[in-house]
Amino acid sequence: MRRWVVKSFGEPKDVWTLQDHVESLEPGPGQVKVKVEACGLGLPDVLMSRDNYPLTPPLPFTPSQEAAGVVIATGEGVDEALIGTRVVGPTLFQAQAGGLADECLMRATGIDDGVLSGLLPIPDEMNGVEAAGLYVPYQTAWVALVRRAKITKDDVVLVLGASGSSGNAAVQLAKAKGARVIAVAGGPQKAAFCKSIGADEVIDRKQQDITEAALELTDGKGVSIVFDPVGGKAARAAFKATAFEGRFVVIGYASGDWARIALEETVLKNISLLGAMPVGFTADEVLATHQDLIKHWQEGAIDLSNSQVFDFDDALTAVTHIADGKVEGKVIVQLN
Repeated sequence: MRRWVVKSFGEPKDVWTLQDHVESLEPGPGQVKVKVEACGLGLPDVLMSRDNYPLTPPLPFTPSQEAAGVVIATGEGVDEALIGTRVVGPTLFQAQAGGLADECLMRATGIDDGVLSGLLPIPDEMNGVEAAGLYVPYQTAWVALVRRAKITKDDVVLVLGASGSSGNAAVQLAKAKGARVIAVAGGPQKAAFCKSIGADEVIDRKQQDITEAALELTDGKGVSIVFDPVGGKAARAAFKATAFEGRFVVIGYASGDWARIALEETVLKNISLLGAMPVGFTADEVLATHQDLIKHWQEGAIDLSNSQVFDFDDALTAVTHIADGKVEGKVIVQLN
């Protein structure tokens, strides 16, 4: 089989290598082997290559935390009836079995070291590219907005990094739940993308002050929810535009720095500071989230066709686009 491998830490363009004729993987107890149809790439893959991510695996490793495909073998303790089933789920990237390969390994169910593991079914009408684009970004957005922030149709949601993978998911999910969405993006092209996926208003952070623009759009009241996968100065600006009893949800630090918010700053406005990541939940909880997302997709409220899709041989171009901040939506690598 073929696979992409990271053998040393550095910029992806310098350390990612394509290997041919690699020995096929064998699933261990509780695992399945999946023939990959498509896999997702994101900022974590860039950060892992730089050894700057909490879940960076030991060298060497194959990138991609999420993949969609067909179960072709099962390990000990796993029902062989799964063979032939199309699934999406987290890969065993920490065990050199990531999704950026012809085959990957996944756990059939359960939680290991707090990291979600388990297979989710793909509807017959959903293709592999769509399925791979659904998993991590939309599970993340759902945990942040639905489980943590308790979103309602009365909310005004400010989405930082709205043209990126998780931001795109947050915009669409918030709209699916009936909320008003203010997207923040950098430059006219990314702003136009945000409008195309349903954002009610867009703040171009390169041309506008985020705080001033958000307050103006809300008649001085501020936004009730902030979705923050960016951190840094953008997060500070968004926090200053958070309304009384607002919820500020921290997802990540695409800027290279976490949001800098002192606890005492939350007190006077009764702001809730929340962390969100789709890990540690039970298989039943994750399946329920997946089913809710599938329902929105089937109803047309979520569009999974706007991913940037690359061929397997062009994976280096794909990850370089992510590293250079040229991404709109989710980056998917499609296999033949």
